[in-house]
Amino acid sequence: MIRPVASLTLLTLIACVVCQDAVSIGESADAAVSGTPVIAVWDAVPYQMIDKPFQVGVVAFHETGCRVDFTVLQPADAAGTSHDSVKWGESVAQATFNKRTGAWEYYITVDPGKLDDGPFAVQAEAVPLGEGHLSTRLKELPLYANSGGTLGPRAPVWADCTVGDDESGDGTEAKPLETIRQALKVAGDGGTVYLKAGKDYSAQSLGGGKRHAYWTTIAAAPGVERDDVEIGSGRTGTDKLRFHRVTLYSDPPTRAYNTILSGENGSTIVWLDDCKMYNRKGRWEGGGVVFGNRYVGYVTGGITTEMDNGPAGVLVRNHKISRITSDALTGARTAINVEVRGIDRGPTSAHPDWHQSYTGGGDKYKTCILYNCSGFDCLSQGFFGHNLKDSAFVNCIFHRPPGVGYSQYSGHMDHVFWLHCTVPMQTWLWRGTLHGDNCFVVNGIFIKMQESQGGNTDGFTISHNHFIDQREPMGTEATTGDPQFVDPGQLDYHVQPSSPAARSGLPLQCVPADIDGHPRDPRHPTRGCYACPESPEK
Repeated sequence: MIRPVASLTLLTLIACVVCQDAVSIGESADAAVSGTPVIAVWDAVPYQMIDKPFQVGVVAFHETGCRVDFTVLQPADAAGTSHDSVKWGESVAQATFNKRTGAWEYYITVDPGKLDDGPFAVQAEAVPLGEGHLSTRLKELPLYANSGGTLGPRAPVWADCTVGDDESGDGTEAKPLETIRQALKVAGDGGTVYLKAGKDYSAQSLGGGKRHAYWTTIAAAPGVERDDVEIGSGRTGTDKLRFHRVTLYSDPPTRAYNTILSGENGSTIVWLDDCKMYNRKGRWEGGGVVFGNRYVGYVTGGITTEMDNGPAGVLVRNHKISRITSDALTGARTAINVEVRGIDRGPTSAHPDWHQSYTGGGDKYKTCILYNCSGFDCLSQGFFGHNLKDSAFVNCIFHRPPGVGYSQYSGHMDHVFWLHCTVPMQTWLWRGTLHGDNCFVVNGIFIKMQESQGGNTDGFTISHNHFIDQREPMGTEATTGDPQFVDPGQLDYHVQPSSPAARSGLPLQCVPADIDGHPRDPRHPTRGCYACPESPEK
């Protein structure tokens, strides 16, 4: 059964820097009773040592719009627990483009020259613009100021798995060590290990424990390509390792569950920065995942390929996922600017999803953000979840060739956004036990959307969407018919200026740009994840 969903009241925002015409998509009549929090996360890796101005960002969304108030504090201990000395504060009223991260977000620039060398912390509170709603205060972000150079840098330690020697080497470029384990001992907490070209490095039992204060970097040596340094899988046994511009692989004897890196039951963290992760036997013979044993991972840049799944990181940003068997973004609590190309289960028994958020019983899958994420040529379900809470899917596109498969949600959806999403080739179902509170599907482009098997969308605002092949579209202010994509055969799902989806969307204060970072028309944004190309939106 398909039926329209009543729209909630639209309110003019009290404060909006970019556009006075921006509107709230939330209901205000009972806001004092049913206030909702801002959905917000850090877009920054903690514990970094900074010696020059550094942009600290937060990604935040709310149905009434939001701002973010930052505070920089020092002193702070190494765990980021702030003391009572406030260095400065700054309120950011609108998301703008952060060149460091490549995303439109709320950010401040921290100048370490204004701080003493040593630990400091940044606080962030995301504040809704509508009355009666709830602010979200993020856990403090611990960092280290080092403009004076008193925390480093240290001389790098060199290793060469081909000609190095842990007995006679001293860690210099001329006399390198052989193993990463020995090089880390010499480099010490916060040091750097340079790896010369070689395919036989190991991440097993690197040692060092859980007491590291700083990131210790393991990187391809200057002048050495990422593909020329390969590190085999292992349980590292240490905390705060940053792998930079190296290749990490697994090579299991048979197809089974296997990991590239394993942690210590959630008590250690790792950062993969511009790395390549793959399985030597290929996705259908070897499979596997990047992180195991609850390794808390951060992934920036780089690529995951020939694996079962994409990396399940706390933050995955500016990453590519290619040629995998099963779930691409499942387990990535925050994914920003992530491109997925090629999901195919092949001869395996996998049940792939581009993104899955699922918990059974009455538990909730909380605070997941996918922002500027794409999936092309994916033989999988797209958006799939159950019992989701305080989560946002913004500027996302999912494409699969024609065939069986749905995007679908069920269970209790509690304060979830799907804003400016494009799903042109897969029917969207609200299924079975679905019921919702304060959920919003706005400015999307969908081939079809319908209730199925008793799904109930009464708690949803479904508004200003375009439906390609649906006689009775869901929600209000819908457009229908040919969306006039530029070239779907080449996977170009921008719409032409004459499209009914062009410049007919609802202005949203919290989504000022499209998936490619192009500013949206602040008064007449185009539906879907892309702004209109031929006549740029300003």
